[in-house]
Amino acid sequence: MGVRIVNPTSYEAAPRSVPRVMVPRLDGLTVGFLSNSKTNADKVLEGVATALVGRFGITPRLYAKRVPSIAATDELLDRIAAECDAVVVAMLDCGSCASWAVADMAALAGRALPVCGMASTQFEGFSRQVLAIQGADALGLSVLAHPIGGIAPQEAFERVTPAAVDSVVSALTTEITEEGAA
Repeated sequence: MGVRIVNPTSYEAAPRSVPRVMVPRLDGLTVGFLSNSKTNADKVLEGVATALVGRFGITPRLYAKRVPSIAATDELLDRIAAECDAVVVAMLDCGSCASWAVADMAALAGRALPVCGMASTQFEGFSRQVLAIQGADALGLSVLAHPIGGIAPQEAFERVTPAAVDSVVSALTTEITEEGAA
């Protein structure tokens, strides 16, 4: 008798494979930032947006779900797809919210958008497992020190390191970073 693992977080069968979509560069693009409304997710996204504005001159657009532990509505996902060239999703830092953030990432990638998720160290492994279950393991994650919730908003903002931003850039683009060129 084998063990069967069931993901109780999805209301439909996972796609076989979610493609990773990338853009050549972020220069001048509109990048969406989808918050699942977890504590400090907005501050993490603000930190990433600030860095990308300074580095690439992106136009940031902030979106938010009302409840972290359910999927984003098709209406919201369609709006993001219509208004943005790439998307960063936060926060993958608990069980159910990480599962649903991954579902949102897969749905956005299915709408032909480059997408990257922001996970905390404590939930990186789990998030990668859920990405694989969803057939979305090609999608990128940028990992920040845990915890994100329960700390001061400024501290959450400051958890967005240059290395974390580089991970976002790598997940969204085909651009070769200085690190990748060496």
